[in-house]
Amino acid sequence: MDFIDRWLGRAVNLTSVVGSIAVGLMMVHITADVIGKFIFFSPVPATITLVSNYYMVVVAFLPLALAERRNAHISVEVLTERFPAALQRHINGWTYLLSAVVFGLLTYRSFTDALDKQDTGSFIMEQSTKVLIWPGHYLLPIGAGLMVLVLVYKFVCYLTGRHISGAPGYIAE
Repeated sequence: MDFIDRWLGRAVNLTSVVGSIAVGLMMVHITADVIGKFIFFSPVPATITLVSNYYMVVVAFLPLALAERRNAHISVEVLTERFPAALQRHINGWTYLLSAVVFGLLTYRSFTDALDKQDTGSFIMEQSTKVLIWPGHYLLPIGAGLMVLVLVYKFVCYLTGRHISGAPGYIAE
């Protein structure tokens, strides 16, 4: 289990680093586009397409598993906070499985969509520039798939009663 925890930790950290790099590149790209547009009267071609089909997808979906690993997703516990701690732990544990199923379906559906986009050679024309967008469709199943792995791992830890160190609140005790 320690090997799986380390492997998931490295994968989650890698995707968060990629997400951070994407934020920086997006800022540079948009800044260059604005400077080019208003100072040199020549915007950077395909900025809107690249930002909306690549940068934003990386920033939104790749770090999902990081938030889950750190228990940083938004949760509202109006009712369950009044339950005994043991019941809360069981509710949280089975929620991992339910969430893994939902994200598993999202992974499957987004992967088949990415394959369809690849088969058709999906692209967008912007400012007479052809931009292939089908590769960006693979980012969602990567992020959602990693989320599934983290959730399944957390569910197995719940079933075995294992507490995961290194991440605050990783498994509720």
